[in-house]
Amino acid sequence: MKQQIIERFPGIGCAWADAGGRESAAYHGFADLENQIPVDEETIFPACSISKCVTAICIMKLQERKQLDVDLPVNRYLRQWKLLTSDGHESDASIRSILSHTAGIVDGEDSFCGLRMGEPEISLMDILEGRTSCNNRPVRTEKPQGTAFEYSDAGYCVLQQLVQEAAQKAFADAAREMLFDPLGLSGTFFVSSAGIARYGNRMATGYDDRGLPIPGRFPPVPDSAASGLWSTPKELLVIAREFVKALHGESAFLQAASAREMARPVKGFPWTGLGVFIGGKDILVTQGWGENGQCMMKMNSRTREISVVMANRNPGADQAESGIEWLVDRAFTIMR
Repeated sequence: MKQQIIERFPGIGCAWADAGGRESAAYHGFADLENQIPVDEETIFPACSISKCVTAICIMKLQERKQLDVDLPVNRYLRQWKLLTSDGHESDASIRSILSHTAGIVDGEDSFCGLRMGEPEISLMDILEGRTSCNNRPVRTEKPQGTAFEYSDAGYCVLQQLVQEAAQKAFADAAREMLFDPLGLSGTFFVSSAGIARYGNRMATGYDDRGLPIPGRFPPVPDSAASGLWSTPKELLVIAREFVKALHGESAFLQAASAREMARPVKGFPWTGLGVFIGGKDILVTQGWGENGQCMMKMNSRTREISVVMANRNPGADQAESGIEWLVDRAFTIMR
């Protein structure tokens, strides 16, 4: 089973921490098949929607700095653009509801595919106003908050705008200042032209569901907060370990109250927290799936076991069917 899964992907990177805090990693295959570049600890993979967990941590850091309150309407802090309801009124959706996908924001059909290298850039405002094929409808709250779960990349684009306005800098720069630099992460970034120029030789070439390389090797995505994170398995492990430490009140980086708010199930929607999902008793999950890769991370808040698996191909099936989750659940015993 393990070998069949590994052969499904050009390259896979894994990192895990056991209950005693011991860390290990394993790497298989190629970051770039055509040039026979092997995956190693320096390979940077697309983290896809694991981005949302990192974005949520940034939001909680801003709350710790008293620059926002997640229980207030997001419009309280937005100046350059306002979130409206479907009938054109100003929405009262809270930051918390957007973080948990319960704000009633619905993505456009077939939306949030990546661009190709060299194509004209799409601005965040273009996405919010539905002016491009990346998101073909204006971002609005179409249902009363708290009445439905609607997984929404568009909602996280609203949060991207929120972070930029609160921090008064580009989203990628704000995340680096609030999270990546304090944790000493040298290979983790939200995609930008500057990031690609700096890290391009370490970034894994993406392969589509037919196994063909993505034109230009990897698709730049304009919705950074939703799916634009790139990282290594070991650096995602650093973030996860700090988060679990915070849950136990042992982090100097993130307050216990912030981590516990993220991990607490949302009333009426017990499978979701803020930027993370509840995968069972004591289990927190964040995962991503894009046209150039698939990944998953699980954290046990009680035992402190953590497992990360990242791959550079769209397998055409979710993590349970592709085998990524199977590897995550067995990394401690089979990936040595």
